[in-house]
Amino acid sequence: MNGVLIAAGGATWESAALGFLESSREFSLARRCVDVADLLAAAQSGDAAAALVSAEVQGFDADTVYRLVQAGVHPVAIGTDSRRCSALGIVTRLEVGELADLAGHLPRQRPAAEEESRPAGGGRIVAVWGPAGAPGRSTVALGLAAAWAELGINTILADADPYGGAIAQMLGILDEVSGLLAASRAANNGRATETSEHLYSINDSFAVLTGLPRPDLWAQVRAGAIELVLQQLRHDAALSVIDCGFCLEQSDSFDSGAPRRNQLTLQSLEAADDIIAVGRADPVGLTRLVRGLHDLEAALPGAEISVVINMTRPTIGWSDTEISATVERLTGRRPLAFLPLDQSAADAALIGGRLPREAASDSRLVKAFARLAHEWSTQHSGVRSKATPMPDRW
Repeated sequence: MNGVLIAAGGATWESAALGFLESSREFSLARRCVDVADLLAAAQSGDAAAALVSAEVQGFDADTVYRLVQAGVHPVAIGTDSRRCSALGIVTRLEVGELADLAGHLPRQRPAAEEESRPAGGGRIVAVWGPAGAPGRSTVALGLAAAWAELGINTILADADPYGGAIAQMLGILDEVSGLLAASRAANNGRATETSEHLYSINDSFAVLTGLPRPDLWAQVRAGAIELVLQQLRHDAALSVIDCGFCLEQSDSFDSGAPRRNQLTLQSLEAADDIIAVGRADPVGLTRLVRGLHDLEAALPGAEISVVINMTRPTIGWSDTEISATVERLTGRRPLAFLPLDQSAADAALIGGRLPREAASDSRLVKAFARLAHEWSTQHSGVRSKATPMPDRW
């Protein structure tokens, strides 16, 4: 028999649910939970296939739903407003008189994490990742996002580095409140549609969701909330660029619901339609890139990964062709583009808190970003056809 958890919070339907389970030949009561903490602890036991819940229970939020699903427990809201269920990510909602149909609403097989996090339709998500050692993840994410916006593609750049964001500083944004943190808090309480209120508008086609101003704030960004924020970004813009952290390590914690520092990076990569892996064009940077690509492929089998080599310069003594051959021989991936080191242009943009094109429109780096953005958008022409009007709040 399939075990079922109940977290009713005193709702009137609880007695009817208990009666259903007592008479059922397919289901049995695994536990009556007194609160959300009790519910999540019981879900970790592996004894339950479903949880009958009231979404009005104190402390019940999007992260609760996410953690139940991760534990293999299918949440079923009883008598809860359908809009509230949708806002929290609850797929199944039943009235108390429909409990006899419970078996038909349970998934026969839990879908893969990637399938869960990639809804059909909407905009496209591109994650920019790179190994440790400052290969220029944020620079590439900002440069490409700005170049795509310049092409008329409605673009959001989200800073999702759990070790401390840099995009706000690079653009001279002095917001004291993290857009990412504010959006995730709203989403966790069922208000993911407010994500656009926390965007910082750069121009008519470009907005930024600022990251964590301090590294210690990572624990306040809940996994369930981030999943909803990413979905909302996909809805709000034709193209969302996610500036990820470097680390792909999984936590060794026995509590699968405990906050994980690298969860933000891993979720962003899992949700992405495309991943751009950035490596620095020198012996140390290329070594880290090669090792990192193997780790990335192990963490996300089958992911769409494009390699970009950053900071190329004549003083290295290697041509782009030689670097390309080396990377392809060691990883099986031919680099998509080579971005030149243009320190004066990068410094002008950084010191002025401006977009690269605004600081040095004729720089080699800006032109390289423009070429890459144009080539990519040509290959993914559907991005423009899916373009959505900018939210009024931008």
